[in-house]
Amino acid sequence: MLSSRPTYAERIGRRFDSLPLRVKLIILIGSLFIVLTMVSTLIILQQGNRIINERLAETCTISLQHVSQTIKNHLLLYYSAGNDPNTASLHLGHIREAIMSVSNQRIAGLLYAGVIDRSGVIIAHTRPEMLNRRISPADSALFNTLSQTLVRPRDGTLEYVHPLYTRRDDQGERLVFLGDTVLGFSGAVIRQPLRQTRTLIVTTTILMAVIAILFLSYIARRMTLQIDSLSRGVQKLADGDLQTEISIVAHDELGRLAREFNAMIVHLREKLQMQKFVSKLTVQMIRRQAGVETDQPPLGETRQVTVLFSDIRSFSAMTEKLGAAEVVKLLNIYLDLQARLIEKNNGIVDKFIGDQVMALFVDDRQVERAVQAAIDIQRSVRDLNEQRRRRGELGLQVGCGLHIGYVILGHMGSQTRSDYTVIGDVVNLAARLCSVAKPGQIIAPVELLPRLQAKFRTHRLLPVYVKGRRQPVEVLQVDYDTAVARPLRN
Repeated sequence: MLSSRPTYAERIGRRFDSLPLRVKLIILIGSLFIVLTMVSTLIILQQGNRIINERLAETCTISLQHVSQTIKNHLLLYYSAGNDPNTASLHLGHIREAIMSVSNQRIAGLLYAGVIDRSGVIIAHTRPEMLNRRISPADSALFNTLSQTLVRPRDGTLEYVHPLYTRRDDQGERLVFLGDTVLGFSGAVIRQPLRQTRTLIVTTTILMAVIAILFLSYIARRMTLQIDSLSRGVQKLADGDLQTEISIVAHDELGRLAREFNAMIVHLREKLQMQKFVSKLTVQMIRRQAGVETDQPPLGETRQVTVLFSDIRSFSAMTEKLGAAEVVKLLNIYLDLQARLIEKNNGIVDKFIGDQVMALFVDDRQVERAVQAAIDIQRSVRDLNEQRRRRGELGLQVGCGLHIGYVILGHMGSQTRSDYTVIGDVVNLAARLCSVAKPGQIIAPVELLPRLQAKFRTHRLLPVYVKGRRQPVEVLQVDYDTAVARPLRN
């Protein structure tokens, strides 16, 4: 079945998932802030537009009404003059003076002002070229029917037309149309406060967005700095670096997590150091009990193992000539050499008993591996002694004893101090044979001879008496100088 190609949304989602956490925080929180800011800005702009438009309309209307009240009185007298041209001219002059006074008031955005009589003729205007012109029939019909101020845009101009009426009958109920007062305002100037307000709001919004993004970047960096440090620490720990330590840069939950991580590293280092003082069998037992290994061993079991003991000869006498630090240093050189060779041959160092090493071999080729380990120990010790002799340093000799058989393997000790080890006659005999072995010797019971299968050259020794045995023990010595076997492969 062919797998379908991911959709565009899925590809975008995968790219987003691969982004660093810091970038994700900035994108998510920044987007939310920008959306909220844009919505708030739109609301503020709409409200600002409405308020400013209302204020502008109110200002223009008040100016228009103030002018219209003065002109209405002169216009009424102008009509009342009738056929008297002198009187009519006088009042017409007052009307034109009133219009010019409006221009001289320097009202913001005012472009022109004029008066239109009821016949549609411009009888007063701030622009002389407009005097005595007749407006269009459509405008004349519109203006004659106005009952309130008309506001209309006209070629970039906002034109305010205010009708002038007077009452003529005794009850004052009959309205007589006198004409119209016209004020023209520049749309650009009138809307300039609105544009300034809009520019201020938009600029402030952008500035706030920039500041918010910078602040979010700082916060995200502070938040992810500890996470990045934890990530690097975990990676180093996965690579086996137990010397790593995470810097504490936060005091919140992430900071506490970093402190707990550092404490865990310390515990791991301590456990790693403790493993050096615990046998491999004990470590395996602890791992099983901790659930790391699934096969839970019984409390005690019987197993066939090959036990190897190696002991440094005449070491006690040599220690009398050396200081404590030199004794420990010299002893560790030889013990470390033996432990490495035992583990090289798949053996387990069960314990160090003073200057003695006890090792176990438990696989299918345990006898061969144990003998090969003993041979490697004797040869390596001889080579080491030769090197030390050339440097004028002390050398030590090692004797080895080994045996195969069934032992009891189990968790032994008290509730506060215990070990996972083996006991039995096989262990005792291997230790006794090691104690009677001469420097450079490898001794084993003759029962091992059939298991060696001519892979190692041996020769019988005289029977030896060991503690715990009434009868002498038939033993053989492994001749590692003429051994035919090559080092065993794992």
